[in-house]
Amino acid sequence: MVKISKLLALILIFCSLAVSKLIAEDNPDLNPASAGGATFIGENSPSSKVDDFLKKKGWKRGRNFKSNGDPFYVAVGEGAISANRDSKMIHDSRQAAFTEAFINAKTEYVKSLGLQISKDVSAKTYENLMPDTMAEDVINAAVGTDSNSFDKFKKLISVKFDNALKEEGYDPNMTDAEKEKIKKKVLRSREITELFTATAQQLIKGFQSYKTFEGAEPGQRGTITVIALGSGKLYKLADAIYAGSTNVPKGAPKKPIEEQLILDNADALLASFGTKMYVNENGNLVLVAYGQASPSFENDPGALSTACQIAESNAYGHMVSFANEQVMYDEMIKKVDKAETFIQNGVEAYEATNGREIDRLIKSNSNMKLEGQELIGTYKIRNPKLYKSTSCVAVAKWSAEGVSAINQTQNEMNSSSSTSSTTSNQEGQTTTEDQTPSDDF
Repeated sequence: MVKISKLLALILIFCSLAVSKLIAEDNPDLNPASAGGATFIGENSPSSKVDDFLKKKGWKRGRNFKSNGDPFYVAVGEGAISANRDSKMIHDSRQAAFTEAFINAKTEYVKSLGLQISKDVSAKTYENLMPDTMAEDVINAAVGTDSNSFDKFKKLISVKFDNALKEEGYDPNMTDAEKEKIKKKVLRSREITELFTATAQQLIKGFQSYKTFEGAEPGQRGTITVIALGSGKLYKLADAIYAGSTNVPKGAPKKPIEEQLILDNADALLASFGTKMYVNENGNLVLVAYGQASPSFENDPGALSTACQIAESNAYGHMVSFANEQVMYDEMIKKVDKAETFIQNGVEAYEATNGREIDRLIKSNSNMKLEGQELIGTYKIRNPKLYKSTSCVAVAKWSAEGVSAINQTQNEMNSSSSTSSTTSNQEGQTTTEDQTPSDDF
């Protein structure tokens, strides 16, 4: 008999477990995996490629150390490409997305140095289960019906009620039926309001766009993600550029810069923006800068020439930002979570409101005289698989040798007695990446 009882108990337990499992599988609230569960998105996006790259390098966001103990800082920023890839101004939009990504990365560094934060939170709860007819009785009991205060209180309540109705769309000219529909008596409300502000400002220099990734998910416009890197040696290079000095940091001598750059690879050039540091054949640190622009009209030589001039200016602008840049960051976030139980038109109802307001501003200012820069070349590139517009990619460099050449030219011109004149479709996009610069930073 005992064995039979135990057997029946085991059968009941097994059945209850089976039923529970079936219920869990049919109920996504109890078993999220049955409804797909949480998943990571954008696993092939530029930002995910950044994580893979940093992992391979053994780096992390923030402060890092080289094998010799020298510190360096890594920051990551992302920018959105606003134009569709069939837009004639797509490459200007890509340039703007890079600018956004790079300044966002540098702002992360500025914020890490010191962030002034203010946060205010308010939690307000209100309940009113009092019958409407009792409001007048309460006033009567408090001040009496014979006093002028009774009429004043009634008038005051009427004014406040009218103001509340006006916020709900009340119009005095409405019919009584329409007014009745708008009338809303709040039985209970709960409102959480949060205000967050943050500010930071810093003069920064010596941050290069070490690596740039660009790509797009199917059906979406693209994004550009930048790994910004700063170090003490790059800081000294920035000082040399700002001063127009030939006293630059040293590294292990390499080939001439033009031989190190991949100038015959259209895909690599099309993926290149910003500034990168290399070491030349003399062991001097050299800054290479890239800029891009679209012609305003396709197949127009004049428009393409103008695009190349804009691209060149973009490249020089990146040099100036590398050498000396004041970054100011200001952010305000306001969030509201409100829930109300109310009676309107004789029906009790519930309403929830979630709102958010964001006002974020990043301002950057760079101002200096640039000397020692040289244009390596401008490259007209077309990729009809991705873009309907041609891009002009300008590649320029700053070097101590360039500063020496300019000084020598000026001396020669000043010492010469002779004069001369000169004339002058939205499919997924595989993430691309640009050329990696020297690690001798």
